[in-house]
Amino acid sequence: MTEFLTKSKPINRRTLIKKAGKLYLGLLATGMIIGTYSFKVERFWYHIKEVQLKVKKLPKEFKGWKIVQFSDIHLGFHYGVEELKSVVSMINNLNPDIIFFTGDLIQIGNKEPELAMPVLQELKELRGGKWAVIGNHDFITKDTIRDVLENSQFKVLENNHDFIEYNQQRLYIAGIDDVMYGEPNIGKAVEGLSEDDCVLLLAHEPDIADESSKYPISAQFSGHSHGGQVRLPIYGPIIRQILAKKYMDGLYQVGEKKMPLYVNRGIGTTKVAIRFFCRPEITVFHLS
Repeated sequence: MTEFLTKSKPINRRTLIKKAGKLYLGLLATGMIIGTYSFKVERFWYHIKEVQLKVKKLPKEFKGWKIVQFSDIHLGFHYGVEELKSVVSMINNLNPDIIFFTGDLIQIGNKEPELAMPVLQELKELRGGKWAVIGNHDFITKDTIRDVLENSQFKVLENNHDFIEYNQQRLYIAGIDDVMYGEPNIGKAVEGLSEDDCVLLLAHEPDIADESSKYPISAQFSGHSHGGQVRLPIYGPIIRQILAKKYMDGLYQVGEKKMPLYVNRGIGTTKVAIRFFCRPEITVFHLS
């Protein structure tokens, strides 16, 4: 009987070692390429994200206005004022009407936040102003951070609100203290306002939205999450921040009133100085 099937030759030890060595070198090379890309390329590949934002009770005089939000610079953690200059230039080129900064100017431990002041002062004067809140990394040097921002023409909000008036109509901007380490008080921040008012809330940590949606707030803007910073296909985000686990990236509708919440991925990094499938973000909102 003719035998058509032949047995494969056994792989000897030397061949096996060669194949294992090639696989190891291939994996090593791939890891080095990904590591270099994540550290040197994607961290500075800014995504300017355009969002059409529908806001309830928006006064007609503010329809079509443009808000630019940036967040989580983390100066001092592999990110310096030279890198920040390019972000400021991009924001200026977007010609916003209003700027929101939602916290974490520095990485905790940075003792020279004043170095950011000349760069932030280059942001253009706007008809709607520049607004900010303090983040958890800012908290230890909170007074200094506040001074840096205020001397850069930002209105720093801490459980209070103010307004933009244009053609006799008002848009209210409220902000709360850092949720993680501060004493946030949403009720105090919107004290005296009603459901008839249009109120935009700045809050560093996004997961507070479940609470803020119960108040007369038209939309919330947050950061803190870094969007997960490192994302793997199918698995999703690797780095999950406290108070940014439920709402991590992008636009949400929160609570019974479907309050819009936007979570910005931030500019800098924390914990590890890499980004993967999670580019840093500057958000442009077109109000309607």
